[in-house]
Amino acid sequence: MIIHGRNTVEEALRLDMVKLLHIKVNSTFDVSKYPVEKRTYGPKEFEHYFGQEAQGIAAEIKDMEPKNFDKAFDKIIENGPVVILDRIFDPHNYGAIIRAANCFGIKTVMVGFTKQSPITSAVCKASSGTIFHTLIVGAVNTATALKKLQEHGYKAYAADVDGKTALKDAAFEEKSVIIMGSEGKGIRPALLEMADIHVKIPMSGDIDSLNVSQSAAVIMYEFTRGRG
Repeated sequence: MIIHGRNTVEEALRLDMVKLLHIKVNSTFDVSKYPVEKRTYGPKEFEHYFGQEAQGIAAEIKDMEPKNFDKAFDKIIENGPVVILDRIFDPHNYGAIIRAANCFGIKTVMVGFTKQSPITSAVCKASSGTIFHTLIVGAVNTATALKKLQEHGYKAYAADVDGKTALKDAAFEEKSVIIMGSEGKGIRPALLEMADIHVKIPMSGDIDSLNVSQSAAVIMYEFTRGRG
């Protein structure tokens, strides 16, 4: 997989994940401290291969896939709180939620193996490299996975525009699962019904909703504030 963007590439380099580094000639990115194979391109050639948004640097890393939920279960429990993403197809939202989760101390993000954006370079860039520090797990059935977490003491909080609990009134547990659904359809009914608490973000603007990554950041901030 090719990733690009200065922050994302530098984090991958720092973690020794890069197999090959692609650099635009005269780039100000300091590559001298990283002992990896490098290829240099003229400006037009670089942009032809990697686009104008690559910021003059790109890198090849191994393809990333979510870890199997059951195989990673012990690590999930060790990490504590979990975010479940239900049918998030926009890679920028996917990456932005991972970034927000990392900022607020949540180290595990769970997705379905199907009907979900794959991990792409756009996801990695939107996460600003925090995806490399996040346990991304996949489940064949996220409702079944959620049930297993609840059986191990987790409480599930669903972001729901029709929720009965205002976000400020939600008493988050240390072992929390925060469920975020797609912008178009929200959380699937089967998963929504399993939530212990349905939380709503009060709105007072000219529109009545945030996008999913914004909503996730607000909820995760409130989770962290409640734990502090």
